[in-house]
Amino acid sequence: MARLLGPLYKAADSATYVPGYLPVEVREATQSAATSANRRNARTGDQGFFLTAAERKAIEKRSVLLAPEHFEAQGWTVKDVGSSKPYDLHLTRADEKLHAEVKGTTSDGSQVILARAEVEWQRRFMPDNALVIAHSIELDRSVEPVTATGGVLHCTSPWAIEEETLTVISYVHRTGL
Repeated sequence: MARLLGPLYKAADSATYVPGYLPVEVREATQSAATSANRRNARTGDQGFFLTAAERKAIEKRSVLLAPEHFEAQGWTVKDVGSSKPYDLHLTRADEKLHAEVKGTTSDGSQVILARAEVEWQRRFMPDNALVIAHSIELDRSVEPVTATGGVLHCTSPWAIEEETLTVISYVHRTGL
């Protein structure tokens, strides 16, 4: 029996997403918030595996490759503005414009991490906004540097961000000191 379960446990240990577990990005953000708050027993409730910086970079690179292809196929002109703007892609088509936030994940895409500024800006851009999720991305850790392949793109536009779809991970408290 141990011979049969060994490969299964090894695969689960190396997986970035296991159905039923929180996506790794959510676990990392929750763990980081708990650590920042000095919680000694900061636990995620799921497997302890987190992504390395190289793995996060590979996922981001893959998602930023998939999203422009999707929009260009629909006649949009795509400009990557992620390094200078509070969103990732600025799209134009005739007199239309769109501000897109792109998120990549190895999970099923049911949850992604959004920064406060991302939410605030996307609300301002509504209805000329979009959330693009590249989910089910696969990592190949057998090569150096790690690479990401696959992925399924899901686009929501216009993106109306409802309060009930957001979960607060942490707060900043001004103490008055």
